[in-house]
Amino acid sequence: MVKHSTIYAVGNISRQLVGFLMLPIYTRYLTPADYGVIGLLIFVVSLFEIILGGHMFQAVPKFYHEESNQKDKNSVITTAFLVTSLFSGVACLIMAGFSTPISGLVFGDLQYDIYIIIFSGLILTHALEQYSLTYLRIIKRPWTFFNFSMAKLVLQLSLNVITIVIMDWGLMGLALSSLTSSLIVAIALTIYTLSHTGFSIKSDISVKILRFSWPLWVSGLIGLYIGSSNRYFIRVFSSLDDVGLFELAAKFGAIVSLLIWNPFSQYWQTERFAIAKSENPYPAYSLAFRMITALLLISGIFVSSFSPLVIQLMSAPAFHTAINAVPFLILAGIFQCLVIFNNFSFMHTNRTFELTKNNLFTAFFITIFYLFLIPEYGFIGASLALAIGYIAQYIYALHAANKFYPLRIGQRPLLLSCLVFSTFAAIDYNIQYQEGIIIAASIKIVLSALSSIIVIFLLFHKAEILEAKGHLQSILKKRRSN
Repeated sequence: MVKHSTIYAVGNISRQLVGFLMLPIYTRYLTPADYGVIGLLIFVVSLFEIILGGHMFQAVPKFYHEESNQKDKNSVITTAFLVTSLFSGVACLIMAGFSTPISGLVFGDLQYDIYIIIFSGLILTHALEQYSLTYLRIIKRPWTFFNFSMAKLVLQLSLNVITIVIMDWGLMGLALSSLTSSLIVAIALTIYTLSHTGFSIKSDISVKILRFSWPLWVSGLIGLYIGSSNRYFIRVFSSLDDVGLFELAAKFGAIVSLLIWNPFSQYWQTERFAIAKSENPYPAYSLAFRMITALLLISGIFVSSFSPLVIQLMSAPAFHTAINAVPFLILAGIFQCLVIFNNFSFMHTNRTFELTKNNLFTAFFITIFYLFLIPEYGFIGASLALAIGYIAQYIYALHAANKFYPLRIGQRPLLLSCLVFSTFAAIDYNIQYQEGIIIAASIKIVLSALSSIIVIFLLFHKAEILEAKGHLQSILKKRRSN
């Protein structure tokens, strides 16, 4: 798990690293309002992807492992690939065809229709990318995954520098470079995948996958509303500048998911079905849950502590107030990941409609907080509402999942660990770098390390810690001897 997840982590980080490496350029060549436009464009693309894209990423690993011979396994890949490509192509055309009214509805201004047309192409290219990367994870080719990810990183960075800095195209340069890099990588990945799987389509497989996936589409749509509609609420009740500040804070809030959850999920998404077939899978569920929870919280502690310094160093002064929303978004991201972990109960028992019910509850709950908090506190209110919403969703999902396939994971250590994180964030907020960067950084490092140690002792038994220590010592001893 650790070996494969680490390679996936580096691959995922490289694919997402563009946004962070380009921060000094984005925040100097683009205004907060421009940054807000990008956030809303991504929201629109995600909306069309879920409603009309026909994505079946979560179904593919399940049905792939259910087939007994390699030919049928390959048919699962290519059938899902073709169906989603057709859906995504139609979605792309519809979004581009209605670009003008969409621009007026989302931005309150018709001038952004050209950007909607450009970004509509990402619906298809993202689908081609994701299916191929899912296939690489299923067949356990982490280094191939890594190589394609690095290629996209280099390509997109190069195009961004050319279009934004050298040619000074601003927002248009960012849009064109995003589409071009995604298109090139999508074509390369598609050729690689189909050269290994062939092109075998089976109608019965498509029916099974569609039947399994349609509740996930509905659930995904509601999930998008929960996690991304805040940009629209902020634009309506506050300003486009506040959307840009939220977007910057969200990048740092997403670091925990990017570094920890995404690579873990790349492995866990396919292997959890295999583990479920074992005679007693519950110890594995518990250990995996506690391990990922510890990693999420510890990384969240350090990101929350040092993101203010990074934002101040890498962005223009107009973006610095984004710092205030980061801890709330980190907490929201942690609970969003834990919700996904517990959702396996519904996936394993084919109760995917329960995910829709769960998200409906959360959407109603979080809308109330958006309406109350955003008009008063702007993007910070949206961040707080998001954190409260995901915590409520986790509680609801845990209660519902225990009815169908309980994972038998104790929740008290999680509760105490979250209290440690919240206490740390409150103390850390009052430590300002203006008092002296070396002194402030030293205090933050000590507090972060202390909080992390407490989290470890809360989530793991003494015997597990000693066993892990023994493994680590043996690895280090072996390396020294070599």
